[in-house]
Amino acid sequence: MSDARTARDRAPSDTDSTALVFPGQGSQAPGMGKLVHEHSEAARLTFEEASDFTGIDLVKVCFDANAEELSETRVTQPAVVATSVAFLRAMREKLSDAGERVRPRLFGGHSLGMFSAAVASEALSFRDTLLVILERARLMSDFNADRPVGMASILGLELSTVEEICEAATQSTSDRVDVANHNLETQIVISGDVSAIERAMEQARDLQGRAIRLKVKVSSHTPLHYEQAEEFAQIIKEIPIAAPTQPIVSNSTSQLLATAADVRREFEEQLRSPVYWTNNVKRMEGEGVDTYIEVGPGHVLSRMVKRISDQLTAVSLDDAREEPIPISVLPHPTAR
Repeated sequence: MSDARTARDRAPSDTDSTALVFPGQGSQAPGMGKLVHEHSEAARLTFEEASDFTGIDLVKVCFDANAEELSETRVTQPAVVATSVAFLRAMREKLSDAGERVRPRLFGGHSLGMFSAAVASEALSFRDTLLVILERARLMSDFNADRPVGMASILGLELSTVEEICEAATQSTSDRVDVANHNLETQIVISGDVSAIERAMEQARDLQGRAIRLKVKVSSHTPLHYEQAEEFAQIIKEIPIAAPTQPIVSNSTSQLLATAADVRREFEEQLRSPVYWTNNVKRMEGEGVDTYIEVGPGHVLSRMVKRISDQLTAVSLDDAREEPIPISVLPHPTAR
């Protein structure tokens, strides 16, 4: 695939008004992927491939591990990506069996989910993605081992207010907190040193906001990770990347990533760049997307999409409980 291919090289009639979106770390839950594994040969083969390549028994991890075990970053990240790709391949398998297909106009991912989006768009191979994810998880886990860091969700306050809170709570380069994810207009995730996070949470509550510590053992999408981002960029430089079949929406700029160079730059900067999910969804809507299919464990993204705009349709493949699994939840006429 050539870097020269762009979002406009395919006629709009070649795509549906649909985006495939992929969740990130935090979407994991005990038993994730078990139902689709039971119902899809493509899903079973995906888990086998991922387990063989990573050396982690991802079937055992995803189906049998408790929430605490599953929250370990070195396990969580490959497990979420493997589960997401299993859902993707199962969807395509079941649609093919029915003589149908989804022709996404855009791909999107939340943080870690950007790597699943890269697989779906053929920008990265599944095996190369797993290799990259193992390194990403190592860097983030090692950073946490050396420094008490975490994340928290701030509810009920606008982005500008939370940015001011983070600035006030930051006391030095070794005691700082920053906005990591702008998920909804008044749902913002902060990330950084635990001491600074606690000060920011207290300030948020003083302003009548809610503040909830997240059950993750890492920080992410913050300038704290400058050195890890630099090392990760060197890893990314060695990985073959192709132009996506359809554009991926950038987490940090909401621009359309339409070339291999675009995708590579996005991943080089990812560990230290915030995720502006609200802007991502608005950009996709502006590009004519009105239907969002969440491909992976849980339904966090599909629920957020519906809160961003009640004019949009959003479903999660993980919500399918009727045959054929996972496509029984797809809205008409997306599957055709």
